[in-house]
Amino acid sequence: MPGLLEHAAARLAYWHARRVHARFLGALGRVSDEQRRALKRALAAVQASDFARVYRLARVRTVADLQAAIPLQTYEDLRPYVQRVWNGEVRALFCPRQRPLMFATTSGTTAQAKLIPVTPAFIRDYRRGWNTFGLKLLSDHPEAVLRSILQASGRVDASYSPTGVPCGAITGLLARTQKRIVRRFYVGRPEIALLGDARARYYTLMRLGISRDVAFAITANPATLIQMARTAHEQSEALIRDVHDGTLSKRLVPDDRLRRILASGLKPDPRRAGELERLRAAHGSLRPRDYWNLAFVSCWIGGSMGHYLDRLREWFGELPVRDVGLLASEGRVTVPMADNVPAGVLDVQSALFEFVPVVQVRNPAPQTLLAHELETGQDYAVVLTNTAGLIRYRLDDVVRVRGWVGQAPVLEFLYRAGGVSSVAGEKLTENQCVEAVRQTCLRMGIPQFDFVLAPCWGDPPYYRLSCEAVPSEHLAAMLDDALGQQNEEYASRRSSGRLGTLQIRPLPVGAIQAMDRRLLATRNSTPEQYKRPALLTNPGEDDTALGLSS
Repeated sequence: MPGLLEHAAARLAYWHARRVHARFLGALGRVSDEQRRALKRALAAVQASDFARVYRLARVRTVADLQAAIPLQTYEDLRPYVQRVWNGEVRALFCPRQRPLMFATTSGTTAQAKLIPVTPAFIRDYRRGWNTFGLKLLSDHPEAVLRSILQASGRVDASYSPTGVPCGAITGLLARTQKRIVRRFYVGRPEIALLGDARARYYTLMRLGISRDVAFAITANPATLIQMARTAHEQSEALIRDVHDGTLSKRLVPDDRLRRILASGLKPDPRRAGELERLRAAHGSLRPRDYWNLAFVSCWIGGSMGHYLDRLREWFGELPVRDVGLLASEGRVTVPMADNVPAGVLDVQSALFEFVPVVQVRNPAPQTLLAHELETGQDYAVVLTNTAGLIRYRLDDVVRVRGWVGQAPVLEFLYRAGGVSSVAGEKLTENQCVEAVRQTCLRMGIPQFDFVLAPCWGDPPYYRLSCEAVPSEHLAAMLDDALGQQNEEYASRRSSGRLGTLQIRPLPVGAIQAMDRRLLATRNSTPEQYKRPALLTNPGEDDTALGLSS
């Protein structure tokens, strides 16, 4: 009977999500109305605050009013207000009823992290976006409904503000506040985030999931999925033993209290342990593609994240991959609607969106366009106004318009606006570098490899690719050509001699992982948030990042 009740409750939750999704589809046909409502909600969140008084936001009724009242804001413009909220002065940025539930941290490029206030209104908007995304995903893959889900989430309380407000990952708050009946379908537990060591977190999540009928795996960063699968393989002896005995490895999870909590409910399963043993012997490895009947996986596949897809499939199989959408601690921008496509429709309900034409990105006071004013095939940087107190906030993720659903644009993430290298006017982007390496590997018939590309000063300046194993002496010439195919300005400057020949630098084994650890430590981010830079934009920056500077 409990099982029947659980499934009935889950179906009720699924029905509710369908209503949310239906409302979203309707909103795509009346974008201007939805954007006005989003503006109204955002203004209500900051009503009567010091910020609102400074910019006279009480007078704002329309988008045009907003644009006249306040210039575009960077995080540094907002930091003084957020800092006061951090110190307990909620009225600096919000009306009293929007007291933050937590502060979400972002993985910035400096040691001083950004803190995003997560208000009750913002978490409702954020959760609605996830529900809309999830319902569409399960509607397209009904074989995954009412089966287990593998998902990694961060720690909500990595630190606290002076007034005791938790600070950490917004995914942690979502995990802790999920309805109990929905929570049962997730193999992980919120306490996993309390494990300080990433390998222990990955092992525990895989240990809790390997005996269950996992339908799909989801996390924003594909590198996280790969690391989880690799950890289970590398620790397969301990994993199989734990499954057999119904335990959780003390060597990998040494904290006795946490291990007892996480292992509660585990039971000996000699039959499953035997299956895993046979799979490992038959395939020479232990991979999710062999021990789970997966319907799909979901992670970022746009921009530089596409670099991970081949390795993701090595571990998880030739499955559909659904992009999770352009989302950050600051909010959700897109909701993907199809598999294997690095694009999604604008989430018109989550925020008011403006867009800066990419040619004006470096302009301190650029013209902005609204969603209905965009043009297919053109590139824009995203500006949002939402219930986190981010008013005309330059998110500066650059997107390309790929089409339309109703009145809403379908957007593909390309790169961060600051992630452009131009030592000779070439304006090389990270996604162009990743695609050039992918195409080169395809032409050469070799596996994709980890790398870092950076400009170097010289006469003339040139680009240097650092990697741990140089697969061929022809790599430099072929990659040089591929970069020119991706970026005609690069090709032009190479042919005119304004850019020199691309050079290859071999690295010792482990150098790139060591770089990851250093950057992770300096950026105040979690391993799940961290995105390895494929392109460094300052000449010689690769020396510093790789620890090769004198």
